[in-house]
Amino acid sequence: MKIETVMKIKIVLVVAAIVCVAACERNQQPIGGIASKSATSALFTEKASASIPEGVSYVAAVMPSEVVQELDAATLYQQTCAACHQANGQGIPAAFPPLDNSPYVTSDNVERLAAIIVYGLQGPIVVNGQTYTSVMAPLGAQRNDAELAKIATYIRSSWSNQAAAVDAAVFAAVREKYGSRGMFTIEELGGNES
Repeated sequence: MKIETVMKIKIVLVVAAIVCVAACERNQQPIGGIASKSATSALFTEKASASIPEGVSYVAAVMPSEVVQELDAATLYQQTCAACHQANGQGIPAAFPPLDNSPYVTSDNVERLAAIIVYGLQGPIVVNGQTYTSVMAPLGAQRNDAELAKIATYIRSSWSNQAAAVDAAVFAAVREKYGSRGMFTIEELGGNES
């Protein structure tokens, strides 16, 4: 080792030792640094009184519910869908299908779109002549019907898509119809459409 490196190490060790000694000495001083009072004097033994309610008590929400902001459709899409389907709706070639110009998105069969969004999709799907085999994760457990309707409406009216809005009632009906099932295959929802 170079002498300079050894000297630097020694300096660091000496500084660390000084800090440790200072910290230990500080712990031996009276609370608040007042040498004339002991830790058991009246200055340090003030007791707070508190009554404990009987039974179970609940703490009110920190923020009132009317202050909670609803997310807009574009933000919901960005947070929930854009990682796979991209901000431009073009998807990722050979991995995740596009939502832009997709017959599954713009079709009048909004129940099928809602079922895919709520329960997810597995197995091959053909979109605009291209086959995709990645899994579409179910979103029904992480988003409520109103949020899912915003997402569906957003993708149906963004980019080159010009389809009508989707009501939250469609998602409620799909959940009622299919219950707590697993992912769909496209064949279960009527087959490929492109």
